[in-house]
Amino acid sequence: MGGTASGGVGPGAGGVGTGGLGPSTGGGVGSGGIGPGSGGGPGTGGVGSGGAPGSGGGPVSAEWGLVENPSAACTVGALPARDALTANPKLPDPFEKMDGTRITDRSEWVCRREEARRQAHEFIYGEKPIPEDGAVSGSVTNNSISVEFDGPEGPGNFMMTLSMNGATAPAPAIITYGATQVPIPSGVARISFTPTEPEGGSGPKSGPFYNAYGSDHPAGYLIAHAWMVSRVLDVLEQNPGTIDPYRVGVTGCSRYGKGAFVAGATDNRIALTIPVESGLGGTVGLRLVQVLDPGNMNSDKTEWPYHGISYVRWMSEVALGAFTTANFNAAADETEELPVDMHDMMAQIAPRGLYIVDNPDATYPGLDKRTAYVTGKVGQMIFEALGVGDHFTYQGASGPHCTWRSDYTDPLNAMIDKFLRGNDAAATGTFDTDLSNPPNHLDHIDWEPPTLTGEL
Repeated sequence: MGGTASGGVGPGAGGVGTGGLGPSTGGGVGSGGIGPGSGGGPGTGGVGSGGAPGSGGGPVSAEWGLVENPSAACTVGALPARDALTANPKLPDPFEKMDGTRITDRSEWVCRREEARRQAHEFIYGEKPIPEDGAVSGSVTNNSISVEFDGPEGPGNFMMTLSMNGATAPAPAIITYGATQVPIPSGVARISFTPTEPEGGSGPKSGPFYNAYGSDHPAGYLIAHAWMVSRVLDVLEQNPGTIDPYRVGVTGCSRYGKGAFVAGATDNRIALTIPVESGLGGTVGLRLVQVLDPGNMNSDKTEWPYHGISYVRWMSEVALGAFTTANFNAAADETEELPVDMHDMMAQIAPRGLYIVDNPDATYPGLDKRTAYVTGKVGQMIFEALGVGDHFTYQGASGPHCTWRSDYTDPLNAMIDKFLRGNDAAATGTFDTDLSNPPNHLDHIDWEPPTLTGEL
């Protein structure tokens, strides 16, 4: 969309706790705690509480919040071919594995997560490579973060500016995509990121990611920018004295809200993801737009999935281009055949924090307000089934696009307190909106959330 132009975490036998700063003695998932737990690894018999089965292997222990992809060790079978996918106009069951069975224990989530992650990259975004050890380096001062990298197509570098904002090192921080009105409280540092994303649906792509992997790499700009955020986290891990690398959030509005959402969904080290009015390419379910926000080319100009690979190649024109070829044309949109959707991407963030800031104002149809609401409600259901319902907050408030409203502030501060400052008593997990006549989200799923046993 156009919009603004421009845990204590660690493996172990412990359960999902609220954590706090410092190591987690049970090794479970905490909301604000940092660092590996001292608890055990994989269970000793079958599926233990410290791990989850891979599709073809033994238990896998997830290092929630400590690594870019905590499900990387899972064995995943061959993904379905595009021609083998069938239509489902409702949001797919996130708890159903590729073999058709459903998970029954939360310890299985890590490998179900990996299946969905790979499908999302294959069919929507394009791949997000993780550099080899030693390929990323850099430095951190009180004013900037410098990143140097070596990629298959050559080396490169970039920088983000840093404002300590009254914080004491090692400080929590929020990475802001572009200009933002999000009121970051004193004591939380701000890392400023200005992405570049040329408009148009074809031609060479540009920027640090494409310098590393080639201007014809099929990944869209959301992945390219998320990769840059991940490399900043690499440098913060190497130089942890100024910014605590495990107490970092990310935010942005409109096109930058899309970027913040994908950054959080593709790097589990991000403690708190705050997409603001992200619209299509963000927290809006792709297949639901033609049902809930069909719009038209004139006064009700909503945004369809094709917009996300034609106006700007936010998503992969190669991957998603196999499902959509035009806007405002149901015959040209086959996103109902996608095996995953944006509720699955919300689930990638769990058990870290997700605060969705939305705007159902009738004067800006480009935010696909009904679809955004339904997708958010389904995302909330997933967090609740995983036992971390209070790690998901949603606030919708009508008004001008990308203008901060007072309705957003209390939930923001609560989520920052819990996930960046380690205040486990912060009251989070609310869901509120002023959307008139909201759709029933249950009409857009054909599954019920399972009652899962065990712990993540």
